[in-house]
Amino acid sequence: MAVALRTEGLKDRHWQQISNVCGFEVKPYEGFTFQNILDMNLYKFSDEICEIGERAGKEFNIETSMNRMRNDWLNVFLTTKPFRTSNTCTVLGFDEA
Repeated sequence: MAVALRTEGLKDRHWQQISNVCGFEVKPYEGFTFQNILDMNLYKFSDEICEIGERAGKEFNIETSMNRMRNDWLNVFLTTKPFRTSNTCTVLGFDEA
């Protein structure tokens, strides 16, 4: 559960989901420790918290991959040329892509 609460991809919406599961606000703050987790009895909700943390981690990985792909394609330029008389085009320069 501690790992799930430290997932890099946890955003405000995930903390809200955790709060909804627990029935009270759960949000990290400076000085938030494992003892705070114990004091709030969050272990009672460990399955749900772990699931939210896992989902947040997967979302974060997808967002990171999408951003990397977007950046990789920023400087790739493709051109087209008319294909015979069909009113369609073919893509040129696809080898570089």
